[in-house]
Amino acid sequence: MFALQDYNAVVAISEARHFGQAARRLGVTQSALSVRLRRIEERLGARLFERDRSGVTPTAAGLAFTDGARRVLDTAEDASRAAVDASQGFGETLRIGMTQLAAHQVVGPALKALRAARPQTRVRLTEGTTAGLEARLEQRQIDAAFLHPPLHASDLSARALTSCALVRLDAAGGTGRAMIRYPRAEAPVLMGRLGREDDELGRAPQGEADTMLGAVLMSAAGYGACVVPPDFPHPAVAAQRDSATAQGKLTTSIAWRSRDRRAVLQSLIEAALNAV
Repeated sequence: MFALQDYNAVVAISEARHFGQAARRLGVTQSALSVRLRRIEERLGARLFERDRSGVTPTAAGLAFTDGARRVLDTAEDASRAAVDASQGFGETLRIGMTQLAAHQVVGPALKALRAARPQTRVRLTEGTTAGLEARLEQRQIDAAFLHPPLHASDLSARALTSCALVRLDAAGGTGRAMIRYPRAEAPVLMGRLGREDDELGRAPQGEADTMLGAVLMSAAGYGACVVPPDFPHPAVAAQRDSATAQGKLTTSIAWRSRDRRAVLQSLIEAALNAV
């Protein structure tokens, strides 16, 4: 429906929040950019930006279109890179996501096994939370993810790889403090289970962290207890390992889009299963 230049234009305006800066970034005149945007808005039947003297602000339609435009541009870039790789004798590129814990547990051996099976395959690795990685899988921004179930998207498949014990470490300088929380939207099952005791005792958390490393650092600074695997590679965990209390287990799985049956993805799944 639109050319790549149209998507580029909307993304540039949305990021710059200024027509002049966006035009300079794209190497076009401001009037040409305004004409292009007007044509896009006319075809959509929706206003994408509000203009005033201070610049431009995306409307709700503008934010939605910008998000989709970025995905289109990423897909186009991936297609171009794949063509260049093929012409130079390289294999496909796999975009793989991982949580911090999964990186510690299984990602290294899985990648080593994948390289042995498919030495020409290129890998692009990114880190995130389980909920974020699940969303990126759905949006086709990554091809597979090492994360922690349960998953909530119906079009994804997963295979369990391993599970590990979790322990609760007291905060530095005191005991009985509330646990450092992870955002409930990012880890709803884990937080529902681990935060129950604090809720029952009326203990309010003093901190929240997006990652396990962040929780360890905040706990070491005295903000609250944290829940981690006993072998998590950080000196603060090693120092309290003997006094830690058990807090259940956490499973790590590899997930992918169910309809993606490419041989290179199947090689990654097999490599992950054989590596643990």
